[in-house]
Formats: sequence, structure tokens, C-alpha cells
Amino acid sequence: MRLWCSALVVVALIAAAEATKAVGARAVLIEARNLAYDANYRNDQAGLESAIATLQTLVDAAGVSAYAHYYLSWAYWALAASQVQEKDTPGALASGKQAVAHARSGLALRGDDPEFHTALVNGLVVVGFLDGTQFKTVLPELTAARVKAIELGPRNPRVLMMDAGAIFNSPPEAGGSRERGLARWEEALRLFEAESNAAAADPIAPSWGHALAYGWVSGLYLRMTPPQTENARRAADTALRMRPDFWWVREQILPQLRE
Repeated sequence: MRLWCSALVVVALIAAAEATKAVGARAVLIEARNLAYDANYRNDQAGLESAIATLQTLVDAAGVSAYAHYYLSWAYWALAASQVQEKDTPGALASGKQAVAHARSGLALRGDDPEFHTALVNGLVVVGFLDGTQFKTVLPELTAARVKAIELGPRNPRVLMMDAGAIFNSPPEAGGSRERGLARWEEALRLFEAESNAAAADPIAPSWGHALAYGWVSGLYLRMTPPQTENARRAADTALRMRPDFWWVREQILPQLRE
């Protein structure tokens, strides 16, 4: 009896230790994810690389492995965008490929989650855009992931924002339309508003995009014919109220609005 009780105590202690370790991993993941978010707003490549280095240590951690891959995909996606701004195409392409690889690894663990399919689409768009020779190769996987994301998350604002970008930027012969893309984006904004007023189901689950959506849509408004300048101004002002350090709005959008 004593041996049996001792064995139960050992099992309980091991379980408690694993639970403590999991809680610690979640805290580290949230800190690294938030670092990546802040670095993205500031166009801080060193900050993104620091977040990536921390997230890499969590890919095998119990309870957070899938989300470690998800946020690695996100951080590499953001890093690719920054590298594009610097005209570092080789670096951006390498980052895009890392974003795709981590999205696939996350999907292997969470294939029923629309967030992971959306991450894969975002990464594949970078690869296809930067390396035209690969576009036809990645298109079937990209299309399948986009369809699956919409099927699994028809009211998910990040899914809708991804879909809106695809519609807006595709030529008419490929099913694109700036008007429909913008309308889809505005639908995503309404869903972001609702999400921001709801309690988060899981602190480590994705909830990014609200300020980004307002900042990025300001650029879409300016690309309409004719440009919707006042809508762009309102969207930019909203984005900067949320994130005064949103460098892309300050450095790319505001100068256009002053012209």
C-alpha cells in the first residue's frame, strides 16, 4: 500500500512539474509574441529576430508547440514585409519560406483551426509574390488553404482580411475586384470591433489585426479610382490612435494624405 501511495505521489509531482513548465512556456510565448507585435509596428527587424529566437525555443514545448509555430510564421511574415521595404528581396524571400514552413508545422498540429490556414496563405503570398517562378507551384496550396480558412472561420476577422486582400489585389480575370475587396475588408473591420469587445477565449490564441486592418485599409482607400482620401484619413487616424508607433501609416500613408 505504501509503495502504491508513493507511486501516486511521484506521478502527482511529475504532473505538477509539467503543469508548472507549461504555464511558464505560455508566459514566455505571450512575451515573445507581444515583442513581435510591437517590433512589427515599429519596423524593428532586430526586435522581430529577437522574438523569433525566443519562439524557436518553444516549438517542442508541451501545450504551446502549435502556437509557437504559428507566431514564428507570423513573425517571419512581418520580417519579410520589412525586408521588402528595404528592397532586400533575397532576405524577404527566405523569411517568407520560413513563414510557410512554420505555418505547415502548425497546421500539422491544428489542422482544424482557420488561423493556421490563414497563416499559410499569408506566407505563400510572400513566396509567390517575390519569386514569380514559384507562383504556379504555390497557387494550388494557397487556394486550398484560403478556401479552408473561410470554411472554418467565416466570421474570423483575420480570415476575412486575408480574403479581402486576395480579392482586392487579384486581376478581374482571376476573380478580383477592388470594390468587392474593399467591401470585404470593411466587413473584417466590423468583426475586429466585435472581437475587441469580447473576452478572449485563450490568451495565447491569435487576436492581432485590429490596428493593422485600419492602417492597411487606408492604403486601399488611396488606391481606389478616384482615391477615397477622407476615408483613408479617418482609417489612418484610427490606426494611429490605437498604435501611435505604427510606422507604415506615419511614413507611407500620411505623406500621401498631405499631398
